[in-house]
Amino acid sequence: MTSSTDRASDPNELVRAHLDLIGKTVAKVSARYPRHVDREELWNAGALGLVEAAQRFNPAAGIPFERYAAIRIRGAIIDSTRTRDWASRSVRRRYREMEQTSADLRDSTGREPERKTLAAALGVTIDELDKTQAQSAASMLLYLDHERPGDGPSLRDSIVDPDVSTQPEAALERREVIGTLRSAVAGLPATHRHVIERYYFKGEMLQDIANDLGVTQARVSQIRSEALTSVRAWFGTLYEGTPEVADDAAGKRARAAYVAQLSSESNWRTRLDAIEGDIELSLTLNA
Repeated sequence: MTSSTDRASDPNELVRAHLDLIGKTVAKVSARYPRHVDREELWNAGALGLVEAAQRFNPAAGIPFERYAAIRIRGAIIDSTRTRDWASRSVRRRYREMEQTSADLRDSTGREPERKTLAAALGVTIDELDKTQAQSAASMLLYLDHERPGDGPSLRDSIVDPDVSTQPEAALERREVIGTLRSAVAGLPATHRHVIERYYFKGEMLQDIANDLGVTQARVSQIRSEALTSVRAWFGTLYEGTPEVADDAAGKRARAAYVAQLSSESNWRTRLDAIEGDIELSLTLNA
């Protein structure tokens, strides 16, 4: 039978009985860290410290396990943050000295100290002060909700690019739409494709197209309308918000065959591959 003494020295029992030490230690240590430091990572480091403490604990030493474990947990947390910190300890120390001296000067004078005054108080040259400030700035992590002095925007508002076309998701969606349009035009009957390409892509007049085809301008306008209706019907199967095509629109049977053919031959990858060069299509489906 296992005695209470054996249970008290068993590493697993020690860890289970003292898990609350991790949260308490993290709360104390993390008060010194900025908000961007992940508290969950600190807890994980503390847990490793507790396990190590349980494995190395020697009851014969006469030190209570709780005190011994708290020291090991705290050390593990501090070590873990140092290993992830790309700034040296000397840079951190000089930064703290600079911040404290600057705060003392503000308290005594009631205003922000000048660089010359701050350098003199620190006992360094202005060049050395500039170097320390640059090194400190390069080593700092700022959370996105970081507020600037005064009424300035937060860091998140400052770095967000308002141009959605530069965002990967928007760029990919736009690329697929253009590829879909190319596939749609390429899948039209020859005459319909000819009219669409000349009128929309080359900017030619309907009358000129009609003359070349040997038909009336009204017929070319009808061909253009049928082509647009077919393309719109195809887009309606892929994208929400596309204007619906009326059931009684001309060319219903041909349009249905066109949509069925594209549906069987096209997918998102072929539509992306349909883009050639950097030419933008300006076809207006609502025309």
